[in-house]
Amino acid sequence: MTNDMKRIIFATICVLAMTGCTTYQYSARQTAIDRHDIQATPTVVDVRADFSKRVEVTSNWQRTKEDAMAECQYMAITENRIDIVVDPIYKIQYRPSSITKKFKASLVGFGGYYTNSRTQREDIDALKNLTREDIEKYLILHNPEVLKYMNAQGEVVNINHYECPKKVEKAAEPAPMPDPAPLPAPKKKK
Repeated sequence: MTNDMKRIIFATICVLAMTGCTTYQYSARQTAIDRHDIQATPTVVDVRADFSKRVEVTSNWQRTKEDAMAECQYMAITENRIDIVVDPIYKIQYRPSSITKKFKASLVGFGGYYTNSRTQREDIDALKNLTREDIEKYLILHNPEVLKYMNAQGEVVNINHYECPKKVEKAAEPAPMPDPAPLPAPKKKK
């Protein structure tokens, strides 16, 4: 076997090895619809968190941090037969010496399941019989942070803002004007 034949065989093996690799790309659920003539009906679901079902997965080495995190999400949902990962936290490993695949992610969270699905319209209709007071009590009970948004009358205001509204201080009363000096008496004409 000549050196040229050895080089050709070696090159062929390298090409076969390079093209024989399998790569994966993972994605998460989305609701975006590219066509404007098709619209999705907004759906509302409740999430039942199962805090007894701890979810732990680790991705393979990926080219980007986002790909590694997406692979973790995919693996956590499919391997654990859950609908959503509740309260996920990630640990990202970075390998600077690698030429191609530099990121690996580990995910820890809890299993979550979608329940009570309904259209957004049905959800709004269910709220029609509630009073503003009922809604405010619910908000306070489930999100104590809402107390920052209550005014002196106990009504929730500025709930759409992420920061506590600035307290508007009453303008100071202007200092009283001193009584003007008495005007001189008019002179009498003679």
